[in-house]
Amino acid sequence: MFGNKNKKKIVTDDVLATKVNQDMVVRNMPSLARLSGATAPASVNTEITESNNLSRLSPSKHNPKMVGLIIIVGGLIFIGGLIYLSYIYIIKPQANKATVPVANIVPEKPSIVNSPRATTSAEITVATTSPIATTTPEFFDLASSSASTTMNIDQVGRPNVDLPPLLDTDSDGLNDEEELILGTNANSTDSNSNTYLDLVEIKNNYNPAGSGKLSANTGLTKYANKVYGYELLYPKEWPENSLSGDSIITFTAPDDSIIQVSVQDNTERQSILGWYGNSFPDETITYDKLKSTDNWDGIFSADNLNFYLTDKKRNNVYIVSYVPSVDGRLAYPNIFELMVNSLQLK
Repeated sequence: MFGNKNKKKIVTDDVLATKVNQDMVVRNMPSLARLSGATAPASVNTEITESNNLSRLSPSKHNPKMVGLIIIVGGLIFIGGLIYLSYIYIIKPQANKATVPVANIVPEKPSIVNSPRATTSAEITVATTSPIATTTPEFFDLASSSASTTMNIDQVGRPNVDLPPLLDTDSDGLNDEEELILGTNANSTDSNSNTYLDLVEIKNNYNPAGSGKLSANTGLTKYANKVYGYELLYPKEWPENSLSGDSIITFTAPDDSIIQVSVQDNTERQSILGWYGNSFPDETITYDKLKSTDNWDGIFSADNLNFYLTDKKRNNVYIVSYVPSVDGRLAYPNIFELMVNSLQLK
């Protein structure tokens, strides 16, 4: 009896322990409300928060066409600004500069027409001062660098010797030595009393010692070069000499100064301006040095002691040079100009 009782008690104790354990398990398990109510909302809130954060971080969308238009307009404005600044600070200042250089490069011109030569005594006008008389020459600077013949002091004549001073007694622009050649009165400015000054008549191809043209003057005669087809007036008392097959002709004055005419080929058929510019690139050409006739165009050198001319067909270059026997003593500047003006090409 005691044994069953004890056995029943053990069973009862086992059952009780099992219930207690079940009860503890049940109490410690999370409720459905906790599983479905607490956990789920937290997950949803987290997703919403992350979505909001992403929406704030992601860049806003723009219209690509609008962006391209803005870039193009901005570029055009920038380029326009550069053009405006270039005009204001570069182009406009350059345009406003007065650039009138005296050029040594001479344009090709068929002819430079000089003042028309008078045909009657009534058309003679008062001449200005001679462009030759007051210049100081460079000794024996005869022709261009391409000239085949040059002269030295032994060829010209006597060196520095005692020569009388140059006089112009009547102050008409003609030295007394020139008046002696032309037969004019050294004490009168109008030797033939026709109301025109002697020098004015000479410059206009009239005889200052009588009537008619300058060729009628008894102190002058004509030289004709048949080889090179030209002729000119010169003082008949001056000895004439031919060199190099008539390509060089010299006329010797009483003081042993020389007036020379030389001829050379115009190989490139240049105008006299083009030829002179190439031969003397460092010299400046001015219009008062130019002369022109019906059959030649010419130019005086800077010192007025050489005259260069070419025919209208530009076959040859003719060079007329005044070589004084004594440096700086120009006794015959007007005779030299007279010879230049009288030169005619045939």
